[in-house]
Amino acid sequence: MPPVTVQDVLRLALPEGVVVAAGSAGLNHQVSWVATPRATPPAFTNLRGGEFVLVATSALRALDERLTLANLAERLAQVPIAAIAVQGEIPDQARATAETLRLPLLHLPDASDIREVEREVQRLISDYDAQIERRAAQLGHVLTQRSLAGAGVNGLLETLAERTGRSLAFYSPTGEVRALRARGPARVALQTLQPRNTGAVTHLGQQIWVQQIGQMASGDAAGRNFGYLALCGDTLDDWDRLAAQQGASALALELAKEQAVLAAEERLRGDFVQAVLVGAAADDKTLVQRGRELGYDLRQPHVAMLCGVTDGNDRAIARLSGALSAALKALGIAAPTMRRIDDVLCYIPMSHGRRAHDIAEQLRARLSEDIPGVLVAIGREAPTLTHWSRSLREAEQALLIGRELLGNGRVLDFGDLGVYRLLLLLRESPELWEFYRSTLATLVDYDRDQHGELLKTLEAFFEHNGNLARTAEALHIHRNTLLYRLMRIKEISGRDLDVAEDRLALWLALKAHRVLKTISEPVT
Repeated sequence: MPPVTVQDVLRLALPEGVVVAAGSAGLNHQVSWVATPRATPPAFTNLRGGEFVLVATSALRALDERLTLANLAERLAQVPIAAIAVQGEIPDQARATAETLRLPLLHLPDASDIREVEREVQRLISDYDAQIERRAAQLGHVLTQRSLAGAGVNGLLETLAERTGRSLAFYSPTGEVRALRARGPARVALQTLQPRNTGAVTHLGQQIWVQQIGQMASGDAAGRNFGYLALCGDTLDDWDRLAAQQGASALALELAKEQAVLAAEERLRGDFVQAVLVGAAADDKTLVQRGRELGYDLRQPHVAMLCGVTDGNDRAIARLSGALSAALKALGIAAPTMRRIDDVLCYIPMSHGRRAHDIAEQLRARLSEDIPGVLVAIGREAPTLTHWSRSLREAEQALLIGRELLGNGRVLDFGDLGVYRLLLLLRESPELWEFYRSTLATLVDYDRDQHGELLKTLEAFFEHNGNLARTAEALHIHRNTLLYRLMRIKEISGRDLDVAEDRLALWLALKAHRVLKTISEPVT
């Protein structure tokens, strides 16, 4: 059994709310036993050194009105004892004396039961391991009660920090800091830590114990990884690890509870959005009233926004839905949302003259912090509920085509698609396919068979408005190489870029090429 110190007693035996009034330099004093004053003078007998003294100021006055706490500290320091824990007022003189003597002077809460405190200290000294287990169970009970009382994640973290006296941090499953209770070097260490597994680590000179919250397994919420909890200090022991385990268990239950509530709310919001999309024209007033009850003002114009990810499996979409809800809350936006099979739909309210694109960009930036590569697309403004379906179709088209046209690093806006909006309407028509075949298909086949770059060259030519020098520079080729490629384009396609009508046809065919790649060629 390791030697018990005053710091151990403070953490593992004393009640909540104890304050170190003075003498903190002596918290590493070893404790041999616990002592309380006798009912008759002398107050203490047979002290052998290392005792942890428990005393109430009222008991001192009853023994001898002339005996002050400062006098008692001076006498007991000669033994020497390990520390004094006091219930009652601590005069400034006693604080100064204890500080000079480097004797820890601890202030017990008025509601403390001295006899119960004595038993707790005795248990710690007699059976250190059993007391740690018992204390951990007590901590688990306290955390559970706080959770039931609605303390939430922040309340649980505050309680854990108070009970352990350690710096701590709560991380997302991907290792981002969600909450931090730390100062100084511990704060820096926890901020820069990126936990991945349960276990002890040393980071920036600090000892850290990382505990996973929940399990990395599929199934119900109780079996999911909710993130990590980390306790940090100069040195950590078994109590810190047990406390981290209790804290992680309480957080897992709290987060599962929060997730269940969010899931129920999400289903409610999703049912509402579905009702609008299906029945807005039939029962406008009822939907507006129902929306008001959910916190939405449906009298405002709204814009459909779709959020997707490359790997759109169930878990990824669920995570995206949660992240979107958090982003909307952070920006103070009350927006109806609905989780779909491959993406998450949201209707952004247009108020206070803000542009839909700007709001969507703010949301995309927040989502990107947690979900790299997130795709965000918006339709045009829907002035009334009857236009919600149209805005959704536009957002779907922007998401489908815009990623290839505009890239992932921005909001894909249906309004930015330009001529593609016309081509989207024609993409399944035989006429558009026939135009494509007669204009560009031969170039596409040539590039595929010969591993050529004629399409790339043609795109660069149009992108730089036919400027040969800028086109060659963009392609990192010589001007003569560019001229040769343009000649080959003319030979293979039968279209002359110097002829305005042919140039327009090739430009339009390039746009059609991108659109038609999103669907299979129709059977003729």
